[in-house]
Amino acid sequence: MKNYFKDIITLFTASPQNEEMKRKFHGWLIDDEYSHEKDLALDEFWTNVKGKEDEHTEEALKEVYAKSGFHLVPKRSINWLRPLGAAAAVATLLMVSVYVTYQLTKQKYTEIATVENYVSPGQMRLIELPDGSKVQVNSGTLLLYPEKFVGSTRTVFLVGEANFKVKKNPEQPFIVRSSTMAVTALGTEFNVSSYSDDSEVTATLLEGKVKVVCGIEGKSYVLEPGEQVVYDKSMGASRLCKAELEDVTAWQRGELVFRSVTMDEMLIILQRRFDVTFHYRQGRFNADKYNIRFSDKASLEEVLTIIKAVAGDFTYHIDRKECYIK
Repeated sequence: MKNYFKDIITLFTASPQNEEMKRKFHGWLIDDEYSHEKDLALDEFWTNVKGKEDEHTEEALKEVYAKSGFHLVPKRSINWLRPLGAAAAVATLLMVSVYVTYQLTKQKYTEIATVENYVSPGQMRLIELPDGSKVQVNSGTLLLYPEKFVGSTRTVFLVGEANFKVKKNPEQPFIVRSSTMAVTALGTEFNVSSYSDDSEVTATLLEGKVKVVCGIEGKSYVLEPGEQVVYDKSMGASRLCKAELEDVTAWQRGELVFRSVTMDEMLIILQRRFDVTFHYRQGRFNADKYNIRFSDKASLEEVLTIIKAVAGDFTYHIDRKECYIK
């Protein structure tokens, strides 16, 4: 079953799509039927397509995201997503459109238009969902949800980070799905961080109670306020821990907090925060981890100056939205 769903996702991203097909794909993705199998397929798909950077990767990646309707553009310092092989794409081009159309349209999801909200790097946005729930969305994040919640659940799909203040409705549980995690709530406030270029996915409960189901293992947790589930993508394992709520919610106040992160990981976060592309040699930095906090008014240059003082041994040059590190 997992391979069946992975084939749908792979074939969809490999083929040219119109707005109607994008709508059908998004509707199929957020539908609750076989949701766990879809999560597993997405997890394996995104894990398998990660590859090494080359000069053609950025344009190919933009094209793949554009085809799927996901306008995320990972930056140069991260692990790149490898474009689908040209030979395979050519071989399936004649039959893929018919095949994907058939597979998607026979799914039993309700034909309701899907809203696609993408928040660009360097931006934040407050969104009110159809049920009145409030979502504060962090930079570089995609949130998919139906124009109207129907059926037994209220399901949204997240790539990135958002804080959810869910309107209470015991008859219709609220579900946030990502590639490796599903968080279910009745009426509560919680934070989910599920960026595709981060090594971990986290769900943190601020108020109320939620159920979290993780990855291939399908392990589930019921969280109390102040608790956090961390899912390690590479290990395929999850753990329950106490959360530093001030750190978890710092992004909502515009603050920038690094806790036990490497230099590479810091640069990934800075790319999303300041909408800048970092250029540097792969393997330039070691695996040392750092703890640093910045105020909401800190500029990129101020942040890099402090990081340089802490991490040392590098120079940088900022040219508009490009930053070169040596």
